[in-house]
Amino acid sequence: MKLEEWFRIYIEIARDFGYSIDEDRRAARILKEIGKDKLLDKNVLREKLEGKEVAVVGGAVKKPRECQRIITAGKSLIKWMNITSRIPDVHVTDLEEGAEILKKVEERGCVLVVHAHGDNIELIKEIVPELNFFVATTQAEPFDRVYNFGGFTDGDRAAIIAKEFGAKRILLHGFDFKAEGVKGKKLMWAKRILELEGII
Repeated sequence: MKLEEWFRIYIEIARDFGYSIDEDRRAARILKEIGKDKLLDKNVLREKLEGKEVAVVGGAVKKPRECQRIITAGKSLIKWMNITSRIPDVHVTDLEEGAEILKKVEERGCVLVVHAHGDNIELIKEIVPELNFFVATTQAEPFDRVYNFGGFTDGDRAAIIAKEFGAKRILLHGFDFKAEGVKGKKLMWAKRILELEGII
């Protein structure tokens, strides 16, 4: 996703949900300051994903899936780890899963993609010191190894990362876009973004 296209969507999303873009920027700066030398170059994602068939695992996952590469997104990691012993190759997170499981998969070879936004600043402060290495992302302007690949929820951002880094084929596994309230509105945006990207 081109940044210009993402920022048009991002401004709409911020207005729709009442998000503070300044707080998103502040969260990204805090992630950078705490992460320091832990921040990985984005090309570690290309090394994992380019030319591969990639399954992106969503929160409605109920059974494992065989694929060359697995990307989990957000709390789908917890469900994935409950149904299979396979460690995902990449995990996209805004840290809601907690430090214990994130450290477990990182230590077993999973590349973490840690996202900063205005609502997870406290989690960044709590969990990032516990991690070893990760790719940092923001939904605001990228800078100095804090990247912006586009995407709103962990799920659509994970699929966009697969596309960005040259996946041969992207399979959405365990995605359900039906929910009520704020979650339903977030999923509506996620679906719209995936449609714009030609992933669904």
